[in-house]
Amino acid sequence: MVKKVENIKDLKTFIYFIKKLYQNDSRFVYPIFFALKKELKEQVLELKKYTALLAIENDQVKGRILYTIDVSKNRKNQIGYFSFFDSYDDIDVAKQLFSAMENDLSTKGIHYIEGTFSPYDPDTRRGILIDGFDIDPTIMTSYNAPYYGDLIEKCGYTKAYDTFSLEAEISDTTEKRMKTLETYFDKRHHVRIDSINYKRLDSDIQDVHTILKEASTEINYQDAPSIELIENVAKSMKMFINPDIIKIARTEETNEPVGFCLCLPDYNQVFKKTKGRMNVIELLRAKKTITTVRGLMQYVIPKYQNTGLIGVMFKKVYDNFKPIGITRFEAGTILEDNIKSMSTFYKFGGRITKTYRIYGKELTK
Repeated sequence: MVKKVENIKDLKTFIYFIKKLYQNDSRFVYPIFFALKKELKEQVLELKKYTALLAIENDQVKGRILYTIDVSKNRKNQIGYFSFFDSYDDIDVAKQLFSAMENDLSTKGIHYIEGTFSPYDPDTRRGILIDGFDIDPTIMTSYNAPYYGDLIEKCGYTKAYDTFSLEAEISDTTEKRMKTLETYFDKRHHVRIDSINYKRLDSDIQDVHTILKEASTEINYQDAPSIELIENVAKSMKMFINPDIIKIARTEETNEPVGFCLCLPDYNQVFKKTKGRMNVIELLRAKKTITTVRGLMQYVIPKYQNTGLIGVMFKKVYDNFKPIGITRFEAGTILEDNIKSMSTFYKFGGRITKTYRIYGKELTK
């Protein structure tokens, strides 16, 4: 039986289902449950932009899925997007969930579905992990049991595109290469690299929005987020942010914003211990023990692409690693056709460590 989530009790069941599903998986990192409850309550119960379904057998939850309708930048029309698909290794459960979702979307005139992807949070939990199960997930990345891809494919879905996480080498050799690139870049361009500054947050947010909007031609799955969304994210994530590893590039003469990179300490190393609880004291105490940084975003406006600016921004980030005890850097997720970003990391010893798949399905009319 498939049940639609329509009240807070059902929503809690939807959210906490993974505690039982992944109770014996040492790699899984629980989300911060109260934060997830807040965002899904808004999206599902209040705004009603998303629909959440539960698969139930003998009064036991066996699976879940979340979906919505939004405009696809690629297809230039509205499509369905699914996310939060979780299930036991049971094809009947998976088929029940996907069939219920597809039937509902079909009645609303939707002919194509893609996922896992959440338009309201496009850079988090993007894609089904299909390779790299032996490495713990970093902050805001997907992790799932290895059988998920098989279940989704048996429901008629095929690859739309893949995204990758890359691990960049932290070594003296990498440092020398970055320094050489920085010297080369500085001879040809007059650009300074600033850390984000919460004392001038409004100005920094405006600059980030300008960069993302101009660079959005490079983003084939979403448009630039609004200033309001960027501001909300910046303020809500203040506790997790280290300003020294978030960089904005501006021209020296005109102060024009031309590049942006966002890196975060891997708080999953802490969340794994708190098991979904938000213990502020423990988070602050554990902040100094984090050894991994994840690079989430790197954008450069068109006229500064292919100049080495991405590498220079990461050089400035890299300079802060040793002082704060960082020994590992993971970048992603990067779309498989984003050759520019991929090649930058390859030059500095980067290698693909995880592959995530976005699946798609055409619905019969």
